Amino acid sequence: MDKLFQKLTQPSLKDMCVQALLEKILSGDLQVGDWLPPERDLAEQMGISRSSVNQAILQLSSQGFLEIVPRRGTVVRDYRKQPTPQSLAAVMTYGSSELDRDLFGNLMEFRLLIESECARLACRHIYENTFAEMTALAERFAAGDGDPADTLYQFHYRLSQASGNIIYSMLFRAFEPLLRTLISRHYVLQAADIQSSAQMYRRLLDHIRNKDEEKAAQQVRAIINRGILVLQQRYE
Repeated sequence: MDKLFQKLTQPSLKDMCVQALLEKILSGDLQVGDWLPPERDLAEQMGISRSSVNQAILQLSSQGFLEIVPRRGTVVRDYRKQPTPQSLAAVMTYGSSELDRDLFGNLMEFRLLIESECARLACRHIYENTFAEMTALAERFAAGDGDPADTLYQFHYRLSQASGNIIYSMLFRAFEPLLRTLISRHYVLQAADIQSSAQMYRRLLDHIRNKDEEKAAQQVRAIINRGILVLQQRYE
């Protein structure tokens, strides 16, 4: 009989080094053009081998975040101007709420564009069972049952599915770790928003049920903009 489960493994020191360096880059602590300390110094600061640091730098270089300059060292590359498929994948799976201000703004612009269109399309294509699932999620959120970040992520994911556009749904799902973290951060910073936010979700569902595409799009933008205002506090 084939094995049902595979052995569980802990992240390697190299992988942990990759995540530590990536967080410094995506949070803005390391800016484009900044030089990393020499590998020997990095290894000493992190308490790991120089080999692990070297492997981490090679991986981030292949992903477009770092550039290795012969006889000079390693510099932070402008991954926004010269992105690779690997750099996008790294951002998608980034699980921290610490984001550079510009990257945060870009992500929110993406959400406003994609989700407002999903709301419009949902007015035409949503299935009754999907509408019922979204209604149940909105009521669970209002009642404070379970984790609000999980509930709202599931709601927005259902909205992307309700659009009937599989690419929109796939793009939204690809950013799951980052979106969950940001939603959670919102309601840590402003837990009192829950009841007023719940009303906004109910209004969105009303507009979708009434097939009012413009109001549905406006409502989802209002929901996202509310979260942006809260999360932007860290940059002020």
